[in-house]
Amino acid sequence: MLVIFTRLCTVFAKKSYVGNHFDHFKQGVNETSMKYQKVQKPIDEREKLRKFRELDDAFAQALRQLDDPESDFDIPTGPPVRSLAALEQEDVETQQKEQQQEQERIFKQRFEALLSEYGVGHDDLAELIEVLLGYGVWQQDVVPVASASKTP
Repeated sequence: MLVIFTRLCTVFAKKSYVGNHFDHFKQGVNETSMKYQKVQKPIDEREKLRKFRELDDAFAQALRQLDDPESDFDIPTGPPVRSLAALEQEDVETQQKEQQQEQERIFKQRFEALLSEYGVGHDDLAELIEVLLGYGVWQQDVVPVASASKTP
């Protein structure tokens, strides 16, 4: 009997059945805790197909409820998803705005440099513009065109 038991132990040890159980016992796991371990049984194809159909039906129902305007679901949503073209257009607009701001800054800088170079103040310039508009040399909301000076 001892010989048969020894032989069975060596066969199981080779298949690592006994080795695994001994490792559990060495770690402090007793037989009662091993009884309650959940054994996952393999799911057959029918069960997989049934679960997939349930999931698919639930998903389809959720989509129908989202499309229904009478639905009273209060589903939190994030910001609207924008297309790549919209994002690119926004980038272009942002770059144009930045370029425009840079051009305005450069213009103001040059304008101030010209005023200081010729010793003209802002008030004097405003008075000159009013006189030119008053005599009809310039028109309101029309940009004056620079003309070539006629000097003899």
